[in-house]
Amino acid sequence: MGYEEKWRMNQRDFDEEKADEEAIINNQCDSILAKADKHDLQLEVVWAAFKHKEQFPTASLLECLQVGADEWDV
Repeated sequence: MGYEEKWRMNQRDFDEEKADEEAIINNQCDSILAKADKHDLQLEVVWAAFKHKEQFPTASLLECLQVGADEWDV
């Protein structure tokens, strides 16, 4: 097996892991929004998430939603 073939295999594995991580993060975000919606607090949670993003511009979407959910006890 040549170097290029090994590199392609490693890149494919990396891409698959990244896709898996993104799917997990998306599921967690969806779960937070579904819980907020269940309690009729989706707007409040999203608003708090935006406020957190203003204070911490490098924060991830998941982190912002977690902060918003925590602020509203969702």
